[in-house]
Amino acid sequence: MYFLKSLCILLLMFLSTSTQSQHRYDFDSLLQHNPLFEPVLKAVADTFKLFENTSPLEFSVATDFKNLVKNKYQDTYQEAMVTYQIADTLAISRKVRVKPRGAFRLKECQYPPLRVNVKETKEVFELLDDLDKLKMVVPCKGFGNYQTYIYNEYLAYRLYNILTDHSFRVRLIKINYQNTGGKMEIGSAHTFIIENQKSLAARLDCIPLKVDNVGTRYTQKEYAILMYLFQFMIGNTDWSVPGLHNVKLIKSTSPLIPNPIPVPYDFDYSGLVDASYAAPHESLGIPSVRVRKYLGFCTTEEELKQAIDVFQRKRGEILKLIEEFPWLSDAGKIRSLKYIQNFYKIIDDPKKIKAHISLRCKK
Repeated sequence: MYFLKSLCILLLMFLSTSTQSQHRYDFDSLLQHNPLFEPVLKAVADTFKLFENTSPLEFSVATDFKNLVKNKYQDTYQEAMVTYQIADTLAISRKVRVKPRGAFRLKECQYPPLRVNVKETKEVFELLDDLDKLKMVVPCKGFGNYQTYIYNEYLAYRLYNILTDHSFRVRLIKINYQNTGGKMEIGSAHTFIIENQKSLAARLDCIPLKVDNVGTRYTQKEYAILMYLFQFMIGNTDWSVPGLHNVKLIKSTSPLIPNPIPVPYDFDYSGLVDASYAAPHESLGIPSVRVRKYLGFCTTEEELKQAIDVFQRKRGEILKLIEEFPWLSDAGKIRSLKYIQNFYKIIDDPKKIKAHISLRCKK
């Protein structure tokens, strides 16, 4: 709100005496024709951070979606136009590149998730700076249940944010899809964008690691065990630390902390999301993704207790987030609450901890 009010003041400063004050202005033209506009706008832009606000943003994305779907197996970008309406009289439009991503979703989904790439640009808004190579999660097929899956996966990210800052931040976005290729209709939907690994690492005074695999014992135990329990809480078995499947690594810049930190992502195969297309691997021996199976590596009792204590301390905040989550129906909230409360029934009981976690961990 402060951001919009400040922009209104700026617009009055620069446009009130203009004969074109009733026109709609493009961000670039203002910077080009009003040299004094940029430094003031930079100061205002500092109040607008992409991942420090939970209210949805609204974008329009125009591209040839028919061609994108047709060529979703080709690892190539195509041009798109992204428009963000800052205020009634001011919009930012950028030519970007988009391409499909995600091996499973490419195969199963009508609309593949997108990766957005911004060609060499200098922006005063972190919003556009951070659009570069962000993952854009799109409803898999049409809307309905698939829109609910998006909300639940977004919720999973938010739950992990409560447990640790060493997690990918997300922002909900309403996207108006404008198909430039033929009669294929898509409409509007909520999706979300995910903080990229580079931004995550910089925020935490870390560096991103680009490796193909890692020995589990070489990761920071505190964060590894927290991740094991979180994956168990949301019923996710579609991950691996050694193979870095749906896990990224970041490492502290301090030489006193040599081991990397695993950070999970992609939760659509979890029991919390419970997507119709999600099925556990047959080797796991469970009938449904709603059935929890602990896939973490074994730790000492004290290390496990310390991680469980984090979940206990955050219990109220976790349950409150679900109870007040505005994007789920009442029935959806109740279903998610019961699922998470069942996790707490396990970690509240030492016998259940032993049966479900300690005796099931990987050696």
